[in-house]
Amino acid sequence: MSSSTRKRVALGAVAIGLTAALVGCAQSNPLDTGDVADDNSITIGSQGFPESEILAQIYGQVLENAGNTVDYNLSIGNREVFIPALGDGSIDLIPDYAGNLLYGADTEATATSTEDVVAALPAALEPLGLTVLDAAPAEDADALVVTPAFSAANNVTSIGDLAALEGGFTLGANTEFEGRSYGRAGLESVYGVKDFQFKAIDDFGGAGTLKDLLDNVIQVADIYTTTPSIKQNDLVVLDDPENLIAAQNVIPLLDSDIATDEIAELLNAVSAKLTTEGLLELNEIYAGDSKPSAKSVATDWLKANGFLE
Repeated sequence: MSSSTRKRVALGAVAIGLTAALVGCAQSNPLDTGDVADDNSITIGSQGFPESEILAQIYGQVLENAGNTVDYNLSIGNREVFIPALGDGSIDLIPDYAGNLLYGADTEATATSTEDVVAALPAALEPLGLTVLDAAPAEDADALVVTPAFSAANNVTSIGDLAALEGGFTLGANTEFEGRSYGRAGLESVYGVKDFQFKAIDDFGGAGTLKDLLDNVIQVADIYTTTPSIKQNDLVVLDDPENLIAAQNVIPLLDSDIATDEIAELLNAVSAKLTTEGLLELNEIYAGDSKPSAKSVATDWLKANGFLE
């Protein structure tokens, strides 16, 4: 059994959670020139929301333009699904977000700034046989948002203001929010926010979350900062002065076996051009009346930025 096969079998055992149970498994230098795959084939995954699919297409089309055969396995779900997929070979690469990736791989992590999060990732991922390339300036962070009416009526503009609400409130977010460092435990320890109900809405801050917020089913929602609905509905993003929510820069996550110098050079150049404002614009284009595909949105961006002719 090859070292690659042993790693894939071991990773398949961590079907839920990213605990580093594989400590001690030998790993090759993740950026050694070497084995992409015998047929130069790379399968790229995406999470279950449009931005992730657009990013997957951006990275994938650049790799394809460089002569690789690229397949896509899109909308495969959250981290508890795609980490095992990287392990069993269902995908080789997926765009991820630095802070949540770190906290998933290392439950003891405390880094919150971009610099500290990115510095901590290689050691946290190495036991899992995974590696990351350069982080993009673009950041799509979790944000706790409220409606303008709720903000005005309750004098809530910061996360800490939620602690003073009498009778509590309901917070809506993906199921895994409860267990994250900025979830229930973090809200209480950092801001003293503890008197609230939680409603799991597994749409990554999408239409269902927005509807519940506007209908007052929930009063606080976890909606990512590059989601067009924030601007479209004048939602109030609550300030986070204590940096409870970690930096969430876009970062390519790869199976170490396919992370070559060539791939790093190609994708690092792309990541360097991705900005937060640019991500929001891409999401707005995708959500526009013309209903373009994620593939076409990505192609247009790559052409505008000189990566495709």
